[in-house]
Amino acid sequence: MPPTVPAPPPQPPEKAPAPPSDRLYLVGLCAQWCGVCREFEPQFEHLVRTHTVAHAQPFSSAWLDVEDELVAQALGDVDIETFPSIALGRAGGPLLFMGAILPHPAVLARLLDEAASPTAPAVVQDPAQQAAWQALMQLLKAPD
Repeated sequence: MPPTVPAPPPQPPEKAPAPPSDRLYLVGLCAQWCGVCREFEPQFEHLVRTHTVAHAQPFSSAWLDVEDELVAQALGDVDIETFPSIALGRAGGPLLFMGAILPHPAVLARLLDEAASPTAPAVVQDPAQQAAWQALMQLLKAPD
């Protein structure tokens, strides 16, 4: 029987340059063990590279494993139980949407376009979700 190798310590997600505070930020919230998430991640990444948001607004993105220790701490009291889920909001502002989605790029594209429009959706009212959003934004822009 081969020797077991201990799991590596949790690593923080890759840091992107801090986006402007009004920039849309799309965050995929998934789990490494989730087959649907593994299949959807390349589609998510392709959309991020190729989609032009309505009104030509730039956006940033991240794909996070909710079971990563730092991500779980940032989520706090928010339990992500359905995969894939996303969070979408302003980098330095409010959360606009957090929840499960159908794993189709067209769904993401529509949500991005709606969030970028002058008649953007209402801000999420759940204080726990807003707190989780702010913590995720801090995690994603924290210095190495």
